[in-house]
Amino acid sequence: MPTGGSSAPRVVATIGMHGSASTWVFNVVRELMIAAMGDIQVVSLYADQRDQLPEAASRCLVIKSHHGSADLDDWLDVAGARLFISVRDPRDACISMCQRFRSPLAHTVQWIGNDCNRLLRLFPRGHPTLRYEDRFFEEKDMVKRIAVSLGLQPSPTTIDTIFDRYRTAAVRTFAESIEQLPPERLTTVVKFPMDRVTQILGPHIGDTLSGKWRDLPTHVQDELTRVFRPFLDRFGYPC
Repeated sequence: MPTGGSSAPRVVATIGMHGSASTWVFNVVRELMIAAMGDIQVVSLYADQRDQLPEAASRCLVIKSHHGSADLDDWLDVAGARLFISVRDPRDACISMCQRFRSPLAHTVQWIGNDCNRLLRLFPRGHPTLRYEDRFFEEKDMVKRIAVSLGLQPSPTTIDTIFDRYRTAAVRTFAESIEQLPPERLTTVVKFPMDRVTQILGPHIGDTLSGKWRDLPTHVQDELTRVFRPFLDRFGYPC
């Protein structure tokens, strides 16, 4: 049964760099809001543009977003949205995207660069920021901390259930069988099947390692560091 959530925000946005466990954050928020308000009262979706959002309604809106846009961020400000940001060393994020989606490095640098530009714009606003390298997605207590930030008081059983459902091993198993979901839940992103509900893709989980950019040839390391230096400096990543 729903536990109630009268103090919870009506709009929540989980904004993260590709490869930063942003889908974990999205699903934890989505599940917490559903546990508090009931499934019918929560609308969850992916959006980078304002016109991708549904018309104003009485239900709670949970948004997953990456590179975003100025019009969406302006709308989130006006709506008083609660934001959760997830970041990762962009050099590692680029490699993760290459490995999982078999995309050229030049393409993934562009994707991650767009994410970085948005995160740099949002940084001064002081939103809660989760750092991939801290392995927050492996901490059950992080589910409770996110709930507190949302003004919710889920039961220990609810926290346990959500945490177990989105453990790395559980998500990897889910992703491997994603094509077995009902057709109405499936869509295709970058030629891979994706679950519309959880936003989990077929090649969703990589090796989860940090620092793998250091295994690249020196000249590639140097170029990635040059490209991402403003982000690295602002978020305190070593160069």
